[in-house]
Amino acid sequence: MTSRLPAAAASGRDRPNAVGPPRFRRLANEIEARITDGRYPVDTALPSETALAREFGVARSTVRQALEELESERMLLSQRGARWYAHEPTRPQSLSVLRSFGQWALAAGLEPTGRTVRLSRGRATSLEARELGLHRLDPVLRIVRVRALGERPVMVKRTTFPEWLAAIIEELPLDVRSIMEVVEDKHGVWLAHAEHRIQAVSAGSLDSRLLRLPRTAPLLQVIRTARAADGRAFEYSDDRYVASAVAFSVVNTAGGHTMRDGDAVRHRL
Repeated sequence: MTSRLPAAAASGRDRPNAVGPPRFRRLANEIEARITDGRYPVDTALPSETALAREFGVARSTVRQALEELESERMLLSQRGARWYAHEPTRPQSLSVLRSFGQWALAAGLEPTGRTVRLSRGRATSLEARELGLHRLDPVLRIVRVRALGERPVMVKRTTFPEWLAAIIEELPLDVRSIMEVVEDKHGVWLAHAEHRIQAVSAGSLDSRLLRLPRTAPLLQVIRTARAADGRAFEYSDDRYVASAVAFSVVNTAGGHTMRDGDAVRHRL
């Protein structure tokens, strides 16, 4: 059975000077609509390029152009071998204002959840000591948590906390939605400053298992060092996001203007 694409506004619709979108873009719009309404489920393979070309009555090159548009411009697809897989739309998260995963998710109308999978005390490494303003071998608490949006795991969070927070965090339920929510509401500690470093990494064994991804799947890594309003080190964290789940935005200003300490916005983790 052949499906029909929405008609172009005029003849010559695939030419650059045609009125209305070219055929490949109309095909991309149709595939996007099918991903959005669930006809092409997220994390499953689309029909083959040949099958799509046959269904829509277009050349395979038109199908390939539409799929590449969805991959590069809209980030709704990724290619694994010869097959294309559907993704949920990426959700922008700004780093220009200090905002946590939980607060960002709630503001976007999503339901954030958390689950602690590892928790142990130890001694600060040289890196942890430098980031947290501690001495090497000072006592610290390390935890690994999986953050999800609804039922979908989207981030593995590895965090090192200084000793002054260890006892508070150890008492929390493993499925607490927000560590900072408890620390803030019950202990009066506000997060006020953070530095972020972002890079692309590949999923390791633990990441792939917790995020239900193939090993070496692309992840977006955000390294964060955060401090409380009173200046004490709060956390050093390594957050690894499913690449298709989130996009980060940063606003820069000319002349090196930065937010003053007194302008820091209070947010929850």
